[in-house]
Amino acid sequence: MELLNIMDNHVVRLWLTQSAVVFFIIAGITLLVIGVSLIVNSAGTLGFFGRMNRWISLRGVSKPLEIPRDTQQAVQNYRYWFAAVFVLGGIFAVYGLLRHFSTSSVITLFGLGYFRPVLAEWLVESARWVLVAGNLVGIVLGAMLAFSPGAVAALEARGSHWYSERKVTKGADSMNIRLDPWVAAYPRVAGGIIVVLALGLLGAFGLMLPVVW
Repeated sequence: MELLNIMDNHVVRLWLTQSAVVFFIIAGITLLVIGVSLIVNSAGTLGFFGRMNRWISLRGVSKPLEIPRDTQQAVQNYRYWFAAVFVLGGIFAVYGLLRHFSTSSVITLFGLGYFRPVLAEWLVESARWVLVAGNLVGIVLGAMLAFSPGAVAALEARGSHWYSERKVTKGADSMNIRLDPWVAAYPRVAGGIIVVLALGLLGAFGLMLPVVW
């Protein structure tokens, strides 16, 4: 809600508008230079873009993040410590949420006064009881980890599934250069189209300059 209050500020909105206008004017100038270069010096421009054209894939960088790491053995080795943290932390959290929770303070802290009082209170109270339920589950799991580790291991075995983002997005990271051969085959036509787009951007946002400044 603080973000909404900031966006209502006239100075912030003016700054965002000015930044957008400057950005599109710079983009228009850049496109104009590219378009004119394709028309005047097609070979040199295509050679320059050929040298600058590099494909950098995030799949290789993100691969270590997608490797499953089993922490079950570490949890079992120190299960009493983990159990104590879950149980004591859960009890402390539930006690605080039930005895020392102030709905009005949370509304003020997160700027929820922007909403109607009934809605703000409903949101805060809903979050409160979700946290209470979550911590009660944590207490139960902590007790099970201490006194019935086999049940926790069986529960984890049934519920643990690895979902890889790399498999879902496979192919989306492939380099797509279908437009490049067309530009290379018709550089002056492509340059003319780019010049028209650039002039459109410069004209539209150039007219906005006196308005926002």
